[in-house]
Amino acid sequence: MDIEEQRTALQRVLWISSDFKEAIVIDIMDKKNMQLPLLRKYEDIIDEIQEGSSRLVEFEPDLRLISPEPTYLNKYKDERDKNWNVIKEIVVQEPDIYISKKRGPLVKETTEKTGVAKKDIYRLLKKYWFYGKSKNGLLRDYFDCGAPGEERIYKEKPGPKSKDGNSFVVTDKDKKTFEKAIKEFHIKKEMDLKSTHRHMCEKYYTTVFYRKNNVLVPVIEPENMPSLRQFKYWYNKEYSFAEKYSRRHGKRKAEMNVRAFQGDSTERAVDVGYLFEIDSTPADIILVSNDRKTIIGTPTLYIVKDVFSRFIAGFHVNVAPPSTIEQMVALENTGTDKVEFCKRYDIDIEESDWPCAHLPKFLAGDRGELKAKMTENLININVDVANAPSYRGDLKPFVEQHFRITNKQIRELFSKAGAKPGKLIERGDKDPSRDATFTIYEFTQFMILQIIAFNKSVLPREYFVTPEMFTDKVGLTPIEVWSWGKGKRLLHEEPRNLLRYNLLPKETATVTRWGIKFKGMHYTSDLGLKDGWFEEQRIDGKKQVTISYDPRNVSSIFIRLKNGNLEQCFLTPKYSEYEGLHLEDVKAIMKYKKKQLNQKGKEELQHQAELQFKGKQIKH
Repeated sequence: MDIEEQRTALQRVLWISSDFKEAIVIDIMDKKNMQLPLLRKYEDIIDEIQEGSSRLVEFEPDLRLISPEPTYLNKYKDERDKNWNVIKEIVVQEPDIYISKKRGPLVKETTEKTGVAKKDIYRLLKKYWFYGKSKNGLLRDYFDCGAPGEERIYKEKPGPKSKDGNSFVVTDKDKKTFEKAIKEFHIKKEMDLKSTHRHMCEKYYTTVFYRKNNVLVPVIEPENMPSLRQFKYWYNKEYSFAEKYSRRHGKRKAEMNVRAFQGDSTERAVDVGYLFEIDSTPADIILVSNDRKTIIGTPTLYIVKDVFSRFIAGFHVNVAPPSTIEQMVALENTGTDKVEFCKRYDIDIEESDWPCAHLPKFLAGDRGELKAKMTENLININVDVANAPSYRGDLKPFVEQHFRITNKQIRELFSKAGAKPGKLIERGDKDPSRDATFTIYEFTQFMILQIIAFNKSVLPREYFVTPEMFTDKVGLTPIEVWSWGKGKRLLHEEPRNLLRYNLLPKETATVTRWGIKFKGMHYTSDLGLKDGWFEEQRIDGKKQVTISYDPRNVSSIFIRLKNGNLEQCFLTPKYSEYEGLHLEDVKAIMKYKKKQLNQKGKEELQHQAELQFKGKQIKH
């Protein structure tokens, strides 16, 4: 490689060679002057970390860009997708794309294919690498500009003065006219943009006519109509690449050629981390709250499984109805450290017992696809939704098989502790809820142990062994296949706050003098006390704030501030005894509290009536 070696104050690792000799890094200190990647020796990086002269940090140059608000994303994602379509075929050609002699021909080929200038392709590549190979890195960065999220209204035509003297300013009324012209001339009559613009000007922007050969001819006044450049600028901003392609080539070809999952040669290299599947099922057990008496219901079990190795990479348990939001909590578990997670449930493990804090290249959800709302959250963490039907039929049975194994073990082990029978309960059968003793905390403990044991179990006889696995003599258990394949570079890790913001559920909380009120509890933080949130009862000027929360542990909530930082807030001392509780346990307590207050309130009315009546007798 001929990339100049250089040290910088803060570097992001983009790629590591399979022999662990070389690494590609990029400087992420200055987003106004983005640089090309650099070559470093892998052993030098490790030596610096061990010596203490360098250290690993979780840092994103701008979380606002990597995980944008829905309104911002909806406004600019078409342009992002257009940029992605320019470079998507060359960024995956690692390490060639990092080598200047090989990168040049790739960029030249892309220029010839797309018509995009070389300097613009290099700009897109730098942004993509600078923001951690995130598709959202290709979004426009308007966060620190004049009026974020608001389109400017011009009284005069912006930019340099036109050579033809045109000073026309496009208004909202003109944009509606543009829309009508697109539908009338471009779509229905299949005219190109230049002809569409000409017909639009003739029909909507002329008021003076003259007669020639007994025909009324419009007088064209360029200074009183939008230019072709203005019209094209609006069109390219308003419509996505896929929509424009569809109009030119038809919906069928667009579906074939520009859909999200194309199945090229790189994606067909199925291996560990290529495809995770996520699914859910009711667990055959009834759970109780911490008082061992209050029934909270049948839990829904979510499993995330690496298809290639059959390794269980993450899970989640909740008694709420199945939903995409709860699926994302299971995916958050997949991407987080399992030693730390298990410790929360009083289970001590080594990293080698469950070596997974990783995310896949593709994720396949229930019914073959995840909801569109969550798709963008997955893009934010560099995970694509796999919508390829050819992969579905022979993969889902593996997850369903694990559900059958799990429920069978539950019925065998906990038949006297609330396990539900394998058949429908009929009249006269024993009600399993009478024996229910397991809390959601204890059931989660069981699932941790069950998954660790499953990952160490032998693979089924029908499992396909590749020639490479045979050569490397890989042990045929999910954990050994997983550990062997982790080095294939399909897996990746993301910062914890990025996972929290994109995968944990969100709700609205209220800022009060006693803290941030959520689900009947109050939360606070050192930053909040310092900045006077609770005296003003406002955060960034708002009384109602959107928070992310972890239903498995109510100890803290997370607020994304106006500056893009994610602030963790903790329970106030009054609610400290709720620390570590599952949200369902807190709901049971709150339900009990409400019921008691209502009941005792009614009794109090009777007591007050008795007091009044007896008081009057004493007086007389």
